[in-house]
Amino acid sequence: MRDMKVLIVGSGGREDAIAYKVSQSPLLSELYCIPGNGGMAQRGKILEGKVEDVPEIAKDLGIEFVIVGPEAPLVDGIVDRCREYNISIFGPDSRGAQLEGSKIFAKKFMKKNNIPTAEFYIPSDYNDAVIYIKENGLKAIKADGLAGGKGVVIPEDLDSASSVIYRFMVERVLGKSGEMIVLEDILVGREISCIVITDGSNYCSLPIAQDYKRAYDGNRGPNTGGMGSIAPIYIGEEIRNKIKDRIIERTLEGLRREGITYRGVIYLGLMLVDNDPYVLEYNVRLGDPETQAIIPLLKDDILEIFYETVTSNLSLSKLNLKPCYTCCVVLVSGGYPGHYEVGKEITGLDDISECILFHAGTKLVDDRFYTAGGRVLNVVGSGETLEVAREKAYGCVSRINFENMYYRKDIGQGVSNID
Repeated sequence: MRDMKVLIVGSGGREDAIAYKVSQSPLLSELYCIPGNGGMAQRGKILEGKVEDVPEIAKDLGIEFVIVGPEAPLVDGIVDRCREYNISIFGPDSRGAQLEGSKIFAKKFMKKNNIPTAEFYIPSDYNDAVIYIKENGLKAIKADGLAGGKGVVIPEDLDSASSVIYRFMVERVLGKSGEMIVLEDILVGREISCIVITDGSNYCSLPIAQDYKRAYDGNRGPNTGGMGSIAPIYIGEEIRNKIKDRIIERTLEGLRREGITYRGVIYLGLMLVDNDPYVLEYNVRLGDPETQAIIPLLKDDILEIFYETVTSNLSLSKLNLKPCYTCCVVLVSGGYPGHYEVGKEITGLDDISECILFHAGTKLVDDRFYTAGGRVLNVVGSGETLEVAREKAYGCVSRINFENMYYRKDIGQGVSNID
């Protein structure tokens, strides 16, 4: 289909990266975004309205294709409702979205389909959980539902573990998302992000990436939505085949057995333990900030790939990639992921032509950009080596400024490929 009116749902750096790539497609006629951000306002038209009203908005505007960036609308059934209006939409329906929407569903799914993952226990209540960790040692604590990056805790001792469980299950600090939890063995190894696009039968794999979740250098501090990412991570053929055979193929077969026609992204958060891959988590959308590092590597028309996926006609099993590395550095508001202020003017954006800039928490007012979130900007450098990409990214970062700006200074430092 040509001359498509396309709507991108979301407001983060991932969605701006998608908008950047989609805007280059010859299939596109008009690009809309909701709720969007300052960068997306320069690539398409920002629509007023609520995300939950997207099906009706798309129908009224004659939009042919919707691309969903974040996970919450997918879990809430935006795909199901758009299909009721015969609107093509990229992403899994609410049944498929359970892979991310419920950690309990995902762990049971993996166990049923013999997909390697950490051993786990699902406690019935707070007392059951505390007794389990006292008898079995420290475990990763994972809230069952969506928690915006705040639902996974690796405790340092039994007292802190008990405190986290109490806050999740009794105080309900995460609302319904933490009413039930998963206690999971803590795996130690190398963490990577493996993302595939599938129409339910066929699939293609995006370049493997690595993200940086901790707030501070040296992987210290609280977990965040992501402080940076790099791509590609090269892995040996043996490990690649294990991921394909033990995880990707079994996941797709398991979904088909469940009667789920899955059209969209399956994000595999993997831990490599002695060169064996284990699934830490499923996501049902593109990673953030991994997407910002991956998008600049793609030669292919991403809009065409997304549309083929939705129409169960995915023909590209192997993507065409640029022969380079990328390094994405995330600039955040001081205090993130805790309390932070917004409304700070951003300067220096006119002097970074050697990098690609993706906006996240920004707002465009009278041709000036202001901070409007915790993660504000994503600066992506590329080069023939990762070190060159790092130098470009941090060179551009040094020219950008807003009050209380913070970023990690070790993204992509000392990274090795995996044999």
